[in-house]
Amino acid sequence: MNEIYIYGKVKRKQNLLRILANENNIYDMDSVPSVAIEYEPNILIEPEEFYKISDFSQSVYANDFIKDVVESVNYDQITQEELKKLTYICTIQNNIYFFQAISANYYIRKKWFSISELSLEENKPIITINDAADVIYNKTLDVIYFKKLSVANRIFKGLDQLYRQSTDLETQEFLDSDFLEVEGAYEITKVSIPNRKKIALIKDTLTRFTDVERQAIYDYTKDYGQVTFEDGKFKIETDEDLKYVLWGIEQRYYTTPIGGERRVANSVITI
Repeated sequence: MNEIYIYGKVKRKQNLLRILANENNIYDMDSVPSVAIEYEPNILIEPEEFYKISDFSQSVYANDFIKDVVESVNYDQITQEELKKLTYICTIQNNIYFFQAISANYYIRKKWFSISELSLEENKPIITINDAADVIYNKTLDVIYFKKLSVANRIFKGLDQLYRQSTDLETQEFLDSDFLEVEGAYEITKVSIPNRKKIALIKDTLTRFTDVERQAIYDYTKDYGQVTFEDGKFKIETDEDLKYVLWGIEQRYYTTPIGGERRVANSVITI
């Protein structure tokens, strides 16, 4: 059986380093998801579900480690001092890459003793490995799987751009839209981060709409009556007002077929 290697990424070093080898799998291969949802910021997954990004090696977020063929002899052995600077580790099993982000919480510096060797250990900190990896990359399928974008971004830098905030210029341009009338003390500095993220997502959507489609969106949003609509404009006085309009543009409002209850969806999946 081929040895299973654990590699580590150290701060301010571009290439990963070889940590150790093991004869047995570190992670259960059954933990690799067979079904996942292609990542979209407006989709919320259940705790047991995964996001995925297909054709990942072709994206700007992929690094050389997953693009190249990994041969352990080509990686330098990590030093004890470098182990203190780990940002993430990766275990490769049968063309599956298991990544775990490393933070101070994973370093244990307490006194401890092994059950198999009854001797007290001091000044020998250990690094813990989770049962489940933070990010899984299937090299054969060229797909990564993850649950939290913020954690995956610690491993593949730039992934957070999939859910970026609108810039001040983009935010101001949106507030100046001809279908909005910003009133009172509400201004760009009061636009919340969640609303900035929504603006970044939908600004291109609005551009693609025809005039007829744009009017249909305004009528749809107005019909759910969350924001005052007069003279062809939604009156925006608070961040809540803006949120309600953004929900309308995202077409999150719906009415239940039984009971006619009006609701808003907190997650949307295209089927």
